[in-house]
Amino acid sequence: MAGAGRTVRPGILLTAESGRRNRRTLDAVLGVATTVLAGTAALVARGAGEQDRAVADAVVTVLGWAPAVWHLVLLGTAAGCLAIVVAALVQRRWLLLRDVGVALGLLLGLGAVLSRVVADDWWTAGTPWGRWGFPDQRLGVVVALAVVAGAELVTGVRRALGWAVVASAAGLVALGAALPSEVLGALALGLAAGTTTRVLLGSAAGFPPSADVRASVEALGVPLAEVHPLRRQEPGASAYEGTQPDGRVVHVRVLGRDSQDAQRLARRWRLLAYRDPPRSAPVGRLEQVEHEALATLLAAQAGVRVPEVVIAALGQGGHAGIVTRRPGTGTLDEADCPSDEVLVEVWRQVRRLHDAGIAHGRLHLGHVVVAHGYPELVGFHAATLGAPATSKAVDAAELLVSSTVRVGADRALAAAVRGAGPELVVAALPYLQRGALSPATRDAARHSEVELDELRSAAAKATGSDAVEIAPLRRVRVRDLLVTAAVGFSVYLLISQLADIGFATIWRNLRTADPVWLLVALLLAQVGFLPEAASLRGAVRTPLPLQACVALKSAMKFINLSVPGSAGSVAATVRFVQRQGGTSAEAVASGAIDDLAEKLVQLALVLLLLPLADVRPDTGGFHLGAPDSRLVVAILAAVVVSVVLVVAVPAIREKVLPQLRSGIEALRVLRDRSKRLQLFGGNLLGEVVFALALGAVCLGYGVSLTLPQLVLVNVGASVLASLIPVPGGVGAAEATLSAGLIACGVDDSTAFAIAITHRLCTNYLPPLWGYFSLRWLRAGGFL
Repeated sequence: MAGAGRTVRPGILLTAESGRRNRRTLDAVLGVATTVLAGTAALVARGAGEQDRAVADAVVTVLGWAPAVWHLVLLGTAAGCLAIVVAALVQRRWLLLRDVGVALGLLLGLGAVLSRVVADDWWTAGTPWGRWGFPDQRLGVVVALAVVAGAELVTGVRRALGWAVVASAAGLVALGAALPSEVLGALALGLAAGTTTRVLLGSAAGFPPSADVRASVEALGVPLAEVHPLRRQEPGASAYEGTQPDGRVVHVRVLGRDSQDAQRLARRWRLLAYRDPPRSAPVGRLEQVEHEALATLLAAQAGVRVPEVVIAALGQGGHAGIVTRRPGTGTLDEADCPSDEVLVEVWRQVRRLHDAGIAHGRLHLGHVVVAHGYPELVGFHAATLGAPATSKAVDAAELLVSSTVRVGADRALAAAVRGAGPELVVAALPYLQRGALSPATRDAARHSEVELDELRSAAAKATGSDAVEIAPLRRVRVRDLLVTAAVGFSVYLLISQLADIGFATIWRNLRTADPVWLLVALLLAQVGFLPEAASLRGAVRTPLPLQACVALKSAMKFINLSVPGSAGSVAATVRFVQRQGGTSAEAVASGAIDDLAEKLVQLALVLLLLPLADVRPDTGGFHLGAPDSRLVVAILAAVVVSVVLVVAVPAIREKVLPQLRSGIEALRVLRDRSKRLQLFGGNLLGEVVFALALGAVCLGYGVSLTLPQLVLVNVGASVLASLIPVPGGVGAAEATLSAGLIACGVDDSTAFAIAITHRLCTNYLPPLWGYFSLRWLRAGGFL
C-alpha cells in the first residue's frame, strides 16, 4: 500500500505517518520574519545597551522576588525537552531526531555569527544560572525544539511547552541571567532555525496519520476498509485514497488548522501580488470543503462529468474533509499520452462548466482523471461560482498551457478549438502569462520550456485573431519589497555615516518624542487625503464620488510603495476614471492635469514663501552654468523630427492626432471655475496639511519651525524625491527631508529622527489601511 507505514502509540508524541512530510508557505514567511527580528534584536543589543539594562532592572524589580520559582521553571523546561528527545529515541522517530539536529545546528551557527556581531566573540557561555550573552542559546534550543517537534506532540504537551518557553524567557530576565535583547534574539533565532528546518526538510504539520483520517471518516458514517495517503500531494491540504468494503474507491481531502492558515496566507498574498478577477473565497475549514462540495454538485447538475460527493463535514480532531468517489484515479498529466478525442472531450466539459457560470480555478491536466474512457474534472476547491468572463478566460489559459506541456502546442490548440470553440481560446490570449497560472502549471511550463509568448502567437494564428496585449495582472512582487527594504537600509547606513548618527542616537531621540504630537501628525497626514481627492475631482469633467476618490488616494499609498515613480499612481487613476465613465483620453489627461497643477502650486509656494522663511541651505557645491549647446540642439532636432513624422506619415498621424485632440479636449475642464477651484485649491490645501503634519512631528521632538519653513521643507523634499525612481521614494525622501530640516537649523540626529517619523505618518503606515482601501475599491468595481 503506497505511502502506508508503521504508526506508533501516542504518549508524548502523536502517531505519525511514516515518511510523509509537508512543507508550508507559512513556515517560509515566519522564517524570514523571525530572521529579520533576530537582526533587529542584535542592533538593539549593540546600540541601546543602557535602555536594555534599564528594562532588565525593571523586570528584576517586579519578578525577581521568587528566584526558586524561576529556577524550578527552567529546570522543568529542560526536563521536558529531554523527555521529548528520549521519547523520539525510544519510538525510533529518526526523521524527527534528524530535524532537531539540523535545527540546533542552524541555531548554533547563526547564534555564533550574531554573537560575533554584538560582542566581538563567536561564543559566550557561562554557568547554568549566569549570563550567556547574545543570543541566549539556552532559550534558543528550547524554542527550536518546540517549533520542530511541535507538530508531533500531543496537544497537552505542545501547549505546556509553549507556556514553558514564555515562562523561561521571563525567568531568565527575572534572575538577571539574560537581558531582554538576548531573550528576544533567542526567541527569534529559535523560531527562525525551526521554521527554516521545516521548510528545508518538511514536517508532519498539516498531515494527519491515515489511521486518524480513517477513524474520522468512519465517524461521519462512511465505512472504509483501508486508507493511505496519495503519492502526489497539493499545497494547502492532505489527500488520501481509500477503499470501501464493497470495493469502491474514494478520495479524501483533509484540511486541518495548519492547512487553513497556509491557504489564508496564500490567498492574501495572491490578492496583494496580482490583480486577480473576483472569486469565491471561503475562509474557514468547514466552509472550504462545503464550497468545494457545492461547486462539484452544481457542475454535475450542469451535466459536467465530476466525482460523486459522498460527504463534506467537520470530523474528529477539528479536521474538515470532503469525501468523493472517483472511478478513475490516474490524472492526464501522469497517464500515457492522451488521445485527441480525450482532449477534445475535456474542452467540451470545460465549455459546459463555464456555461453554468462556474470557473474551476485550478484547471490543469492534474485535475482531470479518465473514468471508463471519458475525462472527469476533479479538484473544485478553488472554484468560483457566478464566475466573470475573466475567471473563465484564466481557466482556459491554464488548461491550454497544461495541454501544451503534455502534447505540444499544435495538438493542444486544435483540441481547444474543436472542443470549446475559438471564442474561448481568443478570450484566453491576454492571460497566457505566468501571473495567470497556478504554481503547478507554471513549474511544468518552465521545466518543459514552453514559451508563453510563442504559444500566444500560435493561438492567435490558430483562431484567426489579431495579436493582443497581455492583461496587467501582477501588482507586487517579492523582489519589489526586497528592493524597497534594501534601499531604505542602505540610505540609513549612508546618512548615519555622513552625519555620524548611530542607532543609539536615533533611539535616544525617538524615546524623547512626545507621543501626543506624533498622534496628531499621523491624523493630519490622513486628513491630507481629502484635498488630494478634491484635486482629482477637479482634473476631470466626469463627476467622481468623493468617498471613492479619498479611498483611491489612500490606496495609492500601498501602490506607490512597490511601483517606482508615478507609474502606479497614473495607472490606478486612469483605471478609476474609466470605471466612472470617463473617456480614455480624459482618464490619461486627468493624472497629467492633476500633476501639473500640483507642480504649479508647489512652484508658487516656493516663490512666495522663500523670502519669508529662514532657510540656509549649503549651496557651495552647486555651480550653475549655461546649458550644453549640443543638448539643446539635440532636443530641438528631436521635436522637429517628431512633428515632421506626424505630418508626413499617415499611419502615425492617424494614431497621434486623435489622441492629441482628445487630450486638448480634456484640458477644457480648466474653463470651469468650480473645477479650477477644486484642482488648485485641493493641491494648495494638501501642501498646507502635510506641512502642518511635519510641524506636529517637529513639535513632538521639541523643534518649532514657522509655517513658511515647514512648507518649503516639505515641498522641496517632495519634488526632489519624485525625481529619483525609487519605490515609494524610500531613502530619497528621508535624505531630502533631513537636509531641509538641517538647513532650517535642526541638528543632524533630530532632523533624521523627524524625517523617519514623518515618513512613518505619511508613507510607511498609510499603506496598511491603503491595502484595505484598494480591496474596497476593487469590491465596489472602482478599479
